[in-house]
Amino acid sequence: MKLLPLLASLALALAVVDLVRRRRLREEFSWLWVLGSAGALVLSVWAGAREALADLLGIEPPVAVLVACGLFLVLVALDISTKVSKLANQQKNLAQGMARLEKRLADLEGSGQAEDAPEERVARGPSRGR
Repeated sequence: MKLLPLLASLALALAVVDLVRRRRLREEFSWLWVLGSAGALVLSVWAGAREALADLLGIEPPVAVLVACGLFLVLVALDISTKVSKLANQQKNLAQGMARLEKRLADLEGSGQAEDAPEERVARGPSRGR
């Protein structure tokens, strides 16, 4: 067992827990980091796991650990990409909804159904008794 990989995997796990505790990392995003730190801990403590991974991939154990790290980073990038795509779709839907509401307001103001523009209502404050 090597001490540096063990300390690094424990430091990663503690950092994830601390970031979640301080609300700098949301729980929904922390699962992948928890799994990654657990995998790093297993690979650093259990030599049999490193050798089994190396045999599975047909490479040397140190290279297998690097491949596992690369795979982890690919999974993190994929997870972030799906979240960014979802947020981009939500932003597009919000912008389209806002454009429809602005058009409807402009149509109401143009037909005389709206009392006054929103800017005038904000400047005057809340209406009383109307």
